[in-house]
Amino acid sequence: MVNEMEKYFERVPEWSQFEILSDDISGRIPVTKISHWSKIPSILDDIFFNDNKKQLIYRGQRRYDWELSPSLGRLGVFGTVSKDIAFQQIGLFKKAVRGRLRDSSLVDDEQEDELWSVGQHHGLMTPLLDWTYSPYVALFFAFIKEDKKHETDNPYRAIYVLNKSYIESIQDPNALRILEPKKDEHGRLVNQAGLFTFSSLENTIENVLIDALAEDESLEIDIDNPNQIAKYICKIYISNEDRLKCLSHLRKMNVHHASLFPDIIGASNYTNEQISEIYQAPVLEIKVTTTNDVTGVQETHAINVSSPEESTIQDVLRKPAESAQVEPGRLESIAKELASEIKKNLVIDWESRDNIQARLRNIARVTLRKYGYPASIREQVMDEIIDQALGAIKKE
Repeated sequence: MVNEMEKYFERVPEWSQFEILSDDISGRIPVTKISHWSKIPSILDDIFFNDNKKQLIYRGQRRYDWELSPSLGRLGVFGTVSKDIAFQQIGLFKKAVRGRLRDSSLVDDEQEDELWSVGQHHGLMTPLLDWTYSPYVALFFAFIKEDKKHETDNPYRAIYVLNKSYIESIQDPNALRILEPKKDEHGRLVNQAGLFTFSSLENTIENVLIDALAEDESLEIDIDNPNQIAKYICKIYISNEDRLKCLSHLRKMNVHHASLFPDIIGASNYTNEQISEIYQAPVLEIKVTTTNDVTGVQETHAINVSSPEESTIQDVLRKPAESAQVEPGRLESIAKELASEIKKNLVIDWESRDNIQARLRNIARVTLRKYGYPASIREQVMDEIIDQALGAIKKE
């Protein structure tokens, strides 16, 4: 059965075609999709990314349904930053940082952009959005964090692409502008090839940009043509698969926490990233040696050390032939996590609690995706695991 999520992404064309869906997720931004992150290097060779007349910048986001909205936009309407909120926020921040800045001149009005960038670095809610000149840094930020088990399904991650050259040609700094701070005490902006957009007040980035394109008679652009608008702003959905392999690939390119965050926090996260990958899928088994009754040859067998519940889930996971594609040890880890989550969510009338079943299905999707279980058989395996859990409850 095709669910609503699948129907939605059926409407999104494969690279290099775009579509404007005009919905709550992507709005007026042209969208496209690619089936795996490993295709990124090949599409970056396309003329789309190599036009000498335009300079592109990129932003990676973990979830497909996150808007292109700055943190301060959470307090506004439709993700936009109002002038009043921005004015109050910078005023409050100026008072709060008195005596805490190495450079006290940052509180001067003419240094306001620099102060916003300092605040952005330290967690202040601002009208700024982080961007990078590097598509690989954007890919890192799209894939670095794990999905949360108790949130809705997240089949795609996303990279936004923005035409920096055209934004700089817009002569209204209050609408939308590029901000490249002159001061970078921690070195992050340099290492991340980073910069900011100062989001338009009272409006979204895409609306400001597309409205400017519509009024620009020199370009003769059809604003209803997604392939034309995509040259100025677009969103690329990337299938949310093989996250750890993606990070490992980027690490070989020297794109990782330690290189992007040149401080102790970056070093700590880099270390955590490596140890998590090493122990992501421990092989939970013991080995025994027996003698074959027919040949007389000694044979070594692996025996899984699992609870009965985990064993049952493992049987379901191993049943499809495609499960042989999964790396050794990962089926055991999947079974252990799912068994634990099912136990946490068991209640007396569990089988009649639609919200609990839905939550468990999301957990199963996230877990199967995290460990690289084949996408083609996830739904059927997930349904069977849930059905078995329900059957076990009814027998008790």
